[in-house]
Amino acid sequence: MKKTICNAYKSLSGQKWDAPFILSLLVFETVLSLAIIRFVPYTEIDWVAYNEEVDGYTSGERDYMKIRGQTGPLVYPAGFLYLYSVLQYLTGGDGSDVRKGQYLFAILYVVNSAIVLVLYTMIARRLNDGDDSGRKKKTDDEPANDMSMAHSIWSWRVCMVICCLSKRIHSIFVLRLFNDAPTMLLFYLSAYLFAKSRWRIGCFVFSLAVSVKMNVLLYAPGLLLLLLQSSPSLVETIVCLSICAGVQLILGAPFLLTYPVSYLRKAFEFDRVFFYEWTVNWKFLPEDVFVSRPLSTVLLICHIGFLLLFLRKWITSVRAQTGRIIFLPQISPSSKLTPEYVTYTLFISNFIGIAFARTLHYQFYSWYFHTVPILLWMSTSVPFSLRIVLLVGIEYAFNVFPATSLSSAVLQCCHLLILGFLFMSKIPRVVEKN
Repeated sequence: MKKTICNAYKSLSGQKWDAPFILSLLVFETVLSLAIIRFVPYTEIDWVAYNEEVDGYTSGERDYMKIRGQTGPLVYPAGFLYLYSVLQYLTGGDGSDVRKGQYLFAILYVVNSAIVLVLYTMIARRLNDGDDSGRKKKTDDEPANDMSMAHSIWSWRVCMVICCLSKRIHSIFVLRLFNDAPTMLLFYLSAYLFAKSRWRIGCFVFSLAVSVKMNVLLYAPGLLLLLLQSSPSLVETIVCLSICAGVQLILGAPFLLTYPVSYLRKAFEFDRVFFYEWTVNWKFLPEDVFVSRPLSTVLLICHIGFLLLFLRKWITSVRAQTGRIIFLPQISPSSKLTPEYVTYTLFISNFIGIAFARTLHYQFYSWYFHTVPILLWMSTSVPFSLRIVLLVGIEYAFNVFPATSLSSAVLQCCHLLILGFLFMSKIPRVVEKN
């Protein structure tokens, strides 16, 4: 009996079971999302304000300073207006059919989950089937041939299940209809394209994400490094960056050609001061400290400093593995960055920004929730039990409302611990084996 169970355990860890496993999780996510819509009351926060801002745009207003909703002036780039104009049309023409909007966002959530789970599965297989471990690569139908590999695969599947269990993330998508949701869907699609070495189309989708909400720029430092490393020369890097810039110019053209200063100041408002009452990560500080410029300056210095610290670690590792730092295809025309290295670099770039964010609101959890499990599972220095503790700690902090000194302290401690473990961990293989 025991032998039968062990054989089934190993057999089910085979690659041919990856698709059924992902499909089962997506079915679960679909049913859960529909149940939430059916049984949990919708709470109005920003949906009405979004539609009021769309009304201002569709009525012909192009001055961003004058486009407002009930929560204040419009502070998102032009892509937001185009996207929510479509959503408004699909929800009764004026956004009044909120239930239909919830169903649309449920679709967005399931698609987002599908992209994330496929990305996780690709990374898990590469790390466990030989692409990055030196083990012999298995065929698609061959089950894991040893118990340790089966344990590793099932550990990654636990990681994927965790990605489907966040109360707050479901709320952000199907109960609040925040623009963070479509923004992150576009980003994860771009991350998948980058992992597949589709750099130009990836940059196009990445810039679309930025056009809906600029928090995606937290991934930009990592992306810039990856573009420099994946390109055969500076020309290709400039082409990719031009695609990013071109998307912003085209989408923003109606506003840039009429009220350019107004558009740039509001759509990309880097000096925005947030309300203390909504902060999730700094409630243990007095309000006067939270809104002070010295705190903002210290956090910016820490953000830049840790980016440079990790960059030094990256440069050392890449040089040790390849003998170069950038333009790695010059080593061999067939040299490609590995999906695990691409994903790890992008997600750490964003996480550093999160750890030293000026503030985190509840919906900002979607900016990095799906990146934390994969970072912890890819890190070589974090025990399994501690991974769970850290994930539970973060989830706890984002489900305490209103935030307290304790919940904020727990959140920041988890962030700093993860940051420390990431710095101590090995960087994945940089370039594909030829």
